Amino acid sequence: MACAGLSAFGPLIAAVVVGGRQRALRDIFGRWRVNPGWLVLAPGVPLLVHTLARLLYAGLGGHPARWLDGPRGPEDLAALVVFPLGEEFGWRGFAHPRLMKRLGSVRGPLALGALWGLWHLAYAVTPSAATFDFVTFATTMLEMPLYALIIAWLFERANRSMAVALAVHAGAHLDHLERAQQADPRLLACHLAVAAAVAGVAAWSLSKRCAGAGATTRPAASCP
Repeated sequence: MACAGLSAFGPLIAAVVVGGRQRALRDIFGRWRVNPGWLVLAPGVPLLVHTLARLLYAGLGGHPARWLDGPRGPEDLAALVVFPLGEEFGWRGFAHPRLMKRLGSVRGPLALGALWGLWHLAYAVTPSAATFDFVTFATTMLEMPLYALIIAWLFERANRSMAVALAVHAGAHLDHLERAQQADPRLLACHLAVAAAVAGVAAWSLSKRCAGAGATTRPAASCP
């Protein structure tokens, strides 16, 4: 976990180095002002997705062991701070605006999600056993683009406030659904189905926002 925590700062370091060379550090680190309501909503969105997944699972005959699987120890509590701080300035602060501008309001976040998933490749490797967990990696590559779309919607609606990006990422670490879904593929399928549905709504909203902005003289910054 210690090595994983240190590796999480890779996106942050990259944002500082590349953003500094581009003189874009203020854009990356300087956007914080936001309506407090978004700070309440943001961490609740991942929890809502997880709860709906469990409800669907239960409706299909499953029996959720826990309805909320929160942090269990110091490492989990540290993850609430380390991973959002280490990753979000790189993913949302630096990469998100550039990919949105280049690829559009939907393909941009999907591309970012794919990169985000690849960044987690190391978590599928078990050095002590010299094995690679393909299921974990495949699950990550399916989940990350969906969550990147969901976060993109929140991030854009909150005027790209980094406070919101950090809050939603921290919210994902408040409930460790992955522990249960590793043991039951049905719960994993329910999670992916719910995340895909929510991501679909987010994609529709982002597209509609850009379509509306295109009809004005001042299109949104996220629209190419």
